[in-house]
Amino acid sequence: MIYLDDKPAARPGITVLELLKLAGRDPALTVVTVDGKFVPQSDYKKLVLPDGARVKARALLNGG
Repeated sequence: MIYLDDKPAARPGITVLELLKLAGRDPALTVVTVDGKFVPQSDYKKLVLPDGARVKARALLNGG
């Protein structure tokens, strides 16, 4: 099982991009960590999530 923000979200073998879309998140506006490690947006479509992965997704904040 893959966990998104501490809730069961998907089966292993999907990418970060697929997980975000499944959760209704805009990948371009989301910052992601997997098991505590930052994932660059360029890796969202190629990083396949293993069983037990803990994904945190936070909205990208804009401002100045």
